[in-house]
Amino acid sequence: MNTKRVKTKAETITDQLRGEIVGGEFAEGQLPSKLDLAAHFGVSHRTMETVLNRLREEGLIRCVRGTGIFVNTVVKDVHNLTPRLVLTLMPACSIFEDEPYNTLRLEAFRRGLIPINLPMPDRYVKLSLLEKTTLTQILRAPIRGVIYNGRGYRTEPFLDNWRNLRSVALGNFDSESDPPGSSVLRDHEAGAEKLARHFIEKGCRRLAVLGSYLPPDVPRNEKYWKNHVSTQCLNGVSRATQEAGLPPPERHFMQNPPNMGEPLSRETQEELTSLITRYDGIICTVDFFAYTLIRFAGTLGVRVPEDLLVSGEGDTPWCSRFETKITTMSLMADELCARAFRIIEEGGIHHEKVVPNIIYRNSTDR
Repeated sequence: MNTKRVKTKAETITDQLRGEIVGGEFAEGQLPSKLDLAAHFGVSHRTMETVLNRLREEGLIRCVRGTGIFVNTVVKDVHNLTPRLVLTLMPACSIFEDEPYNTLRLEAFRRGLIPINLPMPDRYVKLSLLEKTTLTQILRAPIRGVIYNGRGYRTEPFLDNWRNLRSVALGNFDSESDPPGSSVLRDHEAGAEKLARHFIEKGCRRLAVLGSYLPPDVPRNEKYWKNHVSTQCLNGVSRATQEAGLPPPERHFMQNPPNMGEPLSRETQEELTSLITRYDGIICTVDFFAYTLIRFAGTLGVRVPEDLLVSGEGDTPWCSRFETKITTMSLMADELCARAFRIIEEGGIHHEKVVPNIIYRNSTDR
């Protein structure tokens, strides 16, 4: 759905004057009076006041009562940085999850924009008082827009009170409400259907979708589950199995999820054993689960891919940097980021989906 927002007169005039100021059109360092500007653009004094207030907030001009409107030469050499700022909020970055953050930064610089990075607030990452203050100050400023990962937005809906800003949820949106602005999401349903067809072509007949642990406070309403990654994957796999005349897939959530760097608990081993012995193809919505599943299958004498096919979902390093290379959906970082910045620059409300490619690796090479 694309609903192009039409700029107001004030926004159009602000853009024009901003460009003229930065471009050095006012060589004498002074603009015409507010009355003359209003007459020139054919707008009311109130509209012109809105324009001048915005330019003053951006640091481009200063208004001296009884004297005139002057170009702020102190900041002229930085070419008006504030409207070029883009706030990006992503989950805490680690060596196991470095995209699309790097691509976001590169895309911003390519477009002449300046990214400001803050951690995406969620259930596990709480912003400090200083970070919250900084976030509020940035959102109040005339920045270009906000791009954020919506994978935990349900627990920290930080943009609900800033719907006037240009914003894009990137990759995922985990909430029972609609995004406060635009969205560019990966089409997990289409990607999972591709994976399932690949599994079926390789001989799988009993497929399952393995999701992450579900906290007790997860909503149980239809809207939330429609947006959930596991539901989208289940729908895609269901289409593939129905087309092939196979039993519908089953969905499971880890009740005792494995923790990085820790031995598997007895409860986790029992869960994994049940999955490995019941199915011959498992599509995981968490790459670390796929990695753990494959390693544990070996302790049971189950070979991947000879006896069991396993795939990931996000092409994090868990899928590519260890002994077993894991088939997965591609992240599509370049396309996601390019679309997000296009929306930030165009304005309006857009909801788009990007169908991921499949990266075929050893874990399904039967």
